[in-house]
Amino acid sequence: MSLFEQLPSFSPDSILGLAQAFQEDPREDKINLLLGTYEREKKRYGGFSSVRKAQSVFFDDEKDKNYLPIKGSSTFLEEMAALCFGEVDASRWVGVQAIGGTGALHLGASVYANASLAGKVYIPSQTWGNHSRIFAHQGLALEYYPYYDQETKELDLQGLKAILRSAPETSLVLLHCCCHNPTGKDIPLSEWPEIITIIKERDLIPFFDMAYLGFASGIEEDRRPVRLCIEAGVTTFVAGGASKIFSLYGSRVGFFGAIHQDKLDLNRILSFLEEQIRGEYSSPAREGVAIVTSILSNPYLRQEWELELNGIRQSLEEIRSSFVIAMRNVAGHSFDFIASQKGFFGYPGFSKEQVLFLREELGIYTTAGGRFNLNGITDKNINRVTHGFAQAYEYPRSVS
Repeated sequence: MSLFEQLPSFSPDSILGLAQAFQEDPREDKINLLLGTYEREKKRYGGFSSVRKAQSVFFDDEKDKNYLPIKGSSTFLEEMAALCFGEVDASRWVGVQAIGGTGALHLGASVYANASLAGKVYIPSQTWGNHSRIFAHQGLALEYYPYYDQETKELDLQGLKAILRSAPETSLVLLHCCCHNPTGKDIPLSEWPEIITIIKERDLIPFFDMAYLGFASGIEEDRRPVRLCIEAGVTTFVAGGASKIFSLYGSRVGFFGAIHQDKLDLNRILSFLEEQIRGEYSSPAREGVAIVTSILSNPYLRQEWELELNGIRQSLEEIRSSFVIAMRNVAGHSFDFIASQKGFFGYPGFSKEQVLFLREELGIYTTAGGRFNLNGITDKNINRVTHGFAQAYEYPRSVS
């Protein structure tokens, strides 16, 4: 018998596996609409100017090569807490630096799993594929709440609220703060007070994934659901990161924060997190955090960064509008519902067969449901993309 014969074997990650398939596809006219990165007009886009300035200062001045504390840079944590929470008393939160937003989700899942709260983890029926994996790795029981209706192209808010009302007390509820991935369809701000009231009545713990903060309607409005939880006195977890909002994908800068009323409990959470981090990677990386801290703590760089963030959001809105208008000219079916979606992605809600048709027959690569990255659409390929989507919509009927 082989020594590792009993070791489980897994299929490649669905999105990263498709990225590899795209690289291996020999067709010269293939189109990549897969990954959630911002690479608009790649030859000319060099990332955030504010980030480049902070990087140059770091490399010119950085002389300290020592380890950071286990929890990370205190200044970074304070700046990220202010970014994600807004104003909040320092006695009401604890936080740690994490390895990207994924690492922040992992640490939060670990806190919950080890707190013996005996609840379940509720995840949207459509969500980022890694969410289920992260919580399942902690041995947590997963349930899925209805989120997006594929037929009506609207949120199933009544179904969502009904599930929350029936959830066991102290269950964890994963929520997308803004720019829901993959659907781009966010819970309206007008609905959050009722949802948070249910969460408080049921003693549930909301865990906000804040990967796309600022890309929906701006920082202040995008973090409003978290602010409402804080104002309601609800115990809240957040996972934030610098991958999307600073274009520091490979730097793996993340932040996990917990807001809670009981200071002793917060001390327990921080102690557990530091023990967890020490056993996993001892201390976090320095460079990316120094860059983010420099930007958030410097008024001039902060202003420049926010202007750049707003510029990217406006660019995404323009691409989305162009796509919707172009679809009106080629499709026998309205794609106007995509106009109300937010963030990096458009989500037509295609079937597996339609997605496969796009990829195999037309060389247009999307993820499940036909989720496509708006940044992959250019003046050169928008005609092919829109005609391809129109064909994909008709595909099941044309072969039946």
